[in-house]
Amino acid sequence: MSRSARADLARMLVLLDQEKRALKQADMAGLIRLAPRKEATLARIEAAEPVPKSDEVDLARQVQRDAARNAQLFEAALRGLRDARSLIERFKARRDDQTYARDGERHYVDPPRGTLEKRA
Repeated sequence: MSRSARADLARMLVLLDQEKRALKQADMAGLIRLAPRKEATLARIEAAEPVPKSDEVDLARQVQRDAARNAQLFEAALRGLRDARSLIERFKARRDDQTYARDGERHYVDPPRGTLEKRA
């Protein structure tokens, strides 16, 4: 690898660290800003001549480890978003109030749609 490839590997480590922080803070805007920079850096790394030296191999392995870690963080974030969406959907589908009639049947008491509910 050339000197610029080594610099790109180091740059990728910095970007992956920034991505990790953004994932842990749920900073979606930050993740969006990082994506083009990561793609450009990765394209330069992939285009580099594959003549690695031992220090470059270690750097490339660190990039792989950090990328795998971030992939797990992405998956966890997506699971969290899916869970939150599921909770919201369940809440929306839930009936507001319920009561029981004299015969023991459950009855739902929903305020009419489009009216203002006043509370004492």
